[in-house]
Amino acid sequence: MRSIGLILLASAVALASGFGPLASLDGVLVRLYPPSLHLLQTAVDHNISPRLWDRVMMPVLAWPAWIFPAVIGAAVLFWVGRRAEKGHG
Repeated sequence: MRSIGLILLASAVALASGFGPLASLDGVLVRLYPPSLHLLQTAVDHNISPRLWDRVMMPVLAWPAWIFPAVIGAAVLFWVGRRAEKGHG
């Protein structure tokens, strides 16, 4: 699990250095695979709720792309560290 956390943190650094630290998630997705936002919106609208796209997804997609792997990686490392303290890891 520690390796996964470190890989996610390295991915965050790669995203920030490759696309720029302020590159939004939607901008990165469009640069990597242009139809991705349309496919994602269609999936959210049809499978969850059209309101979710405007109220939640659009603001989240405007965040810098590196935040997502950084937060998840840091959480994984924190969790692994907590388990190690308790003798499970």
